[in-house]
Amino acid sequence: MKIKIRLSLLGMMITLILFVLSCTIKEEIPDKYTQSVLTSDPNLLINFLSPPLAQLRTLWWRQDFWGMQEATSDELFFPTRATDWQDGFVWQQDYLLTWSPTHRDVIGTWNSSNTGISASNTALANLKVESADDPGYIKAYRGQAKFLRTFYEYCLYDLFRKFPYRDAFSTNFLIPAKIFEGEAGFYHMVTIAKEQLPFITTREDAYYGQPNKDADLMLLAKLYLNKEIYTGIAGYDSCLIYLDELINSNHYGLADNYFKMFDVNNDVRYKTADDEAIFVAVNDDGDNYGNDDNVIWARPTLHYNQELSGHQYYPKQGTFWNGCACPTGSIVDTWFAGTDIQKDVRWCDSSYIKTMSIPAGHLMGQQYDLNKTPTQDRGGKLLNFTVKCDLIPSDSIEMRGVRVMKYMVKAIPINIHRTPNDFIIWRYADVLLMKAECLARANNDVAGALTIVNEIRTKRNAPLITASSKSEILDKILIERGLELYWEGHRRQDMIRFGTFLLPKTSKPTTSDATKILLPIPAAAISGSSGTLSQNPGY
Repeated sequence: MKIKIRLSLLGMMITLILFVLSCTIKEEIPDKYTQSVLTSDPNLLINFLSPPLAQLRTLWWRQDFWGMQEATSDELFFPTRATDWQDGFVWQQDYLLTWSPTHRDVIGTWNSSNTGISASNTALANLKVESADDPGYIKAYRGQAKFLRTFYEYCLYDLFRKFPYRDAFSTNFLIPAKIFEGEAGFYHMVTIAKEQLPFITTREDAYYGQPNKDADLMLLAKLYLNKEIYTGIAGYDSCLIYLDELINSNHYGLADNYFKMFDVNNDVRYKTADDEAIFVAVNDDGDNYGNDDNVIWARPTLHYNQELSGHQYYPKQGTFWNGCACPTGSIVDTWFAGTDIQKDVRWCDSSYIKTMSIPAGHLMGQQYDLNKTPTQDRGGKLLNFTVKCDLIPSDSIEMRGVRVMKYMVKAIPINIHRTPNDFIIWRYADVLLMKAECLARANNDVAGALTIVNEIRTKRNAPLITASSKSEILDKILIERGLELYWEGHRRQDMIRFGTFLLPKTSKPTTSDATKILLPIPAAAISGSSGTLSQNPGY
């Protein structure tokens, strides 16, 4: 059962609770859902987490955290074909790393994670001040709320290297929030995440969609994996501790069917033997979350004229937007040079063609409809997706660029603007690849790292690799992360850690200044901070 089903009363409950907390009139509220009732019933407490959990969905929009991690990297961009996707040049600025403090998506990304922090603080306030006498279930939910707040802080810290902090019970908003940055920001997040480990709900006791102890372990592992970038001091040995705890929990296994992880209603895989999902953002196409058209699956990438399960379900007019694609370099350097696309199951899954007309994974070459009739572009030419694709093509040909359908949409949708696929934020293959990287970096254990990478490649039916040095295995781990985790929202962070983020790439011939590792702080955030928030260098 999806967590959203258990939260169906949340809007009413939270609205009522906030009203009760803010009301100064001593009056008996004639409703059973008071704050005291909710905090005394373990079955109702989950409702306090609904706002910060709901905010997870917005992070995976193309113009939010996901876009800032992917559209800035070497594996995805939004080409400007003629004037399509020009959008005030925001996509070009993302890819070329030329943002300004007034960039649309810089502002949106900053605001969405801050909204998540605020929602988490509201949940903590509703759970009341901590007491040694609190029952275990109160401590568990408080741990989840603190985890969510720290996760949103981590999102801001990774992109901006700063985040605001306000105690959940501080109601004087005239006092500016404390700004954490640098080492202080890193150790603040680590401290809070560690403190919650004894209390946060375990995976055995968690509903699907709830953050649990495993997610907290993964957050700590991610922080220590990137500690050297964040603080200048390596943390790979510490990262290994949390990775090993996840691996030794026996909660997870590499998926037997790669694309089933991302399929419609992928919540049914929860706690199966080959479940990889550690932390997810729950979606349901039966509900309007206010983010219609913002999800990153079919609409932004497929061509205007493509057919999925039939035009009666996905009408041509306005359904698809012919947007994001793979830069030439990512296809050539990662896929053609890094594996055998005829065998590697991660490249595509043609079993979907029978019902959807397209495969899951990469769409390359001539496209067809359900009747196997070649699809044409709007000018009547055969629609043949090409490997050759530049950020600003010298022509306006609509078919430039290999497309990706990692999360296959529903054959008969409730609403074509929505998705029932739950977005996997962190999963088990990432844990294994992180361990391989840490073994190489911390211990120069080339053989151990190679064994892990080949374990994954064997599962994905990819050719085994060899490596004889630390530098060689690290190069191949970066490629493997591109093969395994493509378009999942990790690439910018990976490229920074491997030293390739600033380098030239397809349609970007020059090396960017080191200040472009971070995004600019939005101008409005600085002006509204009462002098506590400063701009990042280079902006």
